[in-house]
Amino acid sequence: MILCKLRSAALALAIGSAALAGMTAPGAAESPFHTGVWQVNEPTGPRGLVVSDWLVFENGLPAVWLYRKAGTNDLNQFDFLTRRLGQATYDPVQIRVYRTGEHEMKFTTFAKGVEPVEYPAKRLSIPNYKNSCLSVENKGERLFGRWTGTSAASFKSLRLSKSKMTIDGTTRAVEVTPVRVGRLGIVEDGQPVAFLTDGGGDYAVLQWFKPGVTPETMVDPKKEILDFAREEIVRWPGGTCDRQIASRLKAMK
Repeated sequence: MILCKLRSAALALAIGSAALAGMTAPGAAESPFHTGVWQVNEPTGPRGLVVSDWLVFENGLPAVWLYRKAGTNDLNQFDFLTRRLGQATYDPVQIRVYRTGEHEMKFTTFAKGVEPVEYPAKRLSIPNYKNSCLSVENKGERLFGRWTGTSAASFKSLRLSKSKMTIDGTTRAVEVTPVRVGRLGIVEDGQPVAFLTDGGGDYAVLQWFKPGVTPETMVDPKKEILDFAREEIVRWPGGTCDRQIASRLKAMK
């Protein structure tokens, strides 16, 4: 019991220190212009592109994390390092989005030593991307509550409160704390065990830690954890974003 209290105190101290250091800065900005549903015009024909604030979707599910590169971001351009869910390192391919108009952008993929590939893209979703269902901003406490496992999860159901996590009927006592906008840290017996990160749309990602993650590491705004034991995708049962995305993609010409 004493050890548990000491760990809880250490966690509280780490969270407080991170807040003083500007922990919310990476996630505090409003949703970027690339959030939404797009038509990318390639030489072979139009292709649908679905992007939340920090994930690219593939086959209807979050698939590739986007990490903003320092020093390349302004209101009209973002350069991203990428990492596919389940991988432990950045992918060689990077992504750049450059806004060319109110509803247009250039979408570029590039890698070291390879000629960049750039295509124009037109927004299919609502112009006000800050209110897009793919945005992770202004979602309040939606990460708490009931989720269902997708084909990319090893379980059927997840329920999370501020003191309990229940997976397929098995309940564990936990402490849950906001790490940044759209991300919760889950701690059991003083030891960080996972993030639950809003994926945008109807989805979230349960990111299980490998051993060795400390409370300080979990909330450190300057250290991005890439190597997880597992990353499992869950869906909000009451979500309507999938339907909205499908409707937008039908508008491609």
